[in-house]
Amino acid sequence: MSTLQRWLIFAAVIVVGMMSIITWRFLAAAGYFTAIKLEVTAECSPIAAPPGPEDIEIDRARGLAFVAASDRRALMAGSKAARGGIYVIDLTAPADHWQLRPVTASEPADFHPHGLSLYTGADGARRLFVVNHRSDKTEAVEIFDIAEDGTLSHVRSVTDPLLVSPNDVVAVGPDSFYATNDHSTGNKTRSMIEDVLLSIKSNVVYFDGAKMSVATNRLAFANGINKSADGKTIYVSESLGLSLHVYARDLDTGVLTQTDYTQLGTSLDNIDVLEDGALLIAAHPKVTSFISHVNDASELSPSQVLRVEFAKGGGGKAGTIYLNLGKEISGATVAAGYRDVMLLGNAYDPDILVCKQSKEIKGY
Repeated sequence: MSTLQRWLIFAAVIVVGMMSIITWRFLAAAGYFTAIKLEVTAECSPIAAPPGPEDIEIDRARGLAFVAASDRRALMAGSKAARGGIYVIDLTAPADHWQLRPVTASEPADFHPHGLSLYTGADGARRLFVVNHRSDKTEAVEIFDIAEDGTLSHVRSVTDPLLVSPNDVVAVGPDSFYATNDHSTGNKTRSMIEDVLLSIKSNVVYFDGAKMSVATNRLAFANGINKSADGKTIYVSESLGLSLHVYARDLDTGVLTQTDYTQLGTSLDNIDVLEDGALLIAAHPKVTSFISHVNDASELSPSQVLRVEFAKGGGGKAGTIYLNLGKEISGATVAAGYRDVMLLGNAYDPDILVCKQSKEIKGY
């Protein structure tokens, strides 16, 4: 065997070894090796919805739940007519009468909503901020005024070169917001490479009403984002980092300073902040199953809801309050709490699940 051949074999072994390590790291982060031993059940009932009610934001003062829905499978199949929409559920009505009422504004015409956030001003005026994945591949955050009955009227579209792959948004003023970029690029191939490598190129951007800037970075698939009731704390979830990040927010400059961080061992999605300050976070314990569900509705993806409680002076506790193998709801992306129930949405299927909300934290 020649020296060149020995070097080629050595190089091949190194490459195979590196690829094996990369593959193992990704599969571990994606929950491939996760064994779900026991479901954490709740009393649940479904509500019919348009396909893909991915995010839900509740106006607790008015008893209205805003739902962002988009038929992602139709879009994946090349449909040009699958305009998404915003819907409202009147939570003040009897629960067996809950249904989705469309309140989508006529503008923008090209509307494919993702994450959304409610802003209530000191005067009681309300606005809804919505991530919009336009058909021409540009990204925007749409801002709407909200009428008393929940009907929307379009105010403005915010676009910027820094808004490359927005997933979720949290409003902090009548024209200002933070948004998560789940990847550093809108290119699908490069995004897939980032995922496999568990790249920390994801970030959070801040729009102050006039200009956009990077608020924090070095995240592995930044996904959900929300704020505390006083607006002084920002929460960000990582899907591939399996972690929750907590930031102190400067109310004047918008600058974020990380104050806490915890790994939760599951792929985190949208965050809801409850009235008692606790968080509800929807999660995907097996991302590999979720990927299969994206391409085939018959492939079930487990759904998980975490409750995170903060203790005075730091620390706290977190754990599972709901876990289903995917039969009740597949790939839950949001759990929004209202009184003693929570509304679970998903990215692809035509239903919302309404479940009794437990405060009993369990392992899985």
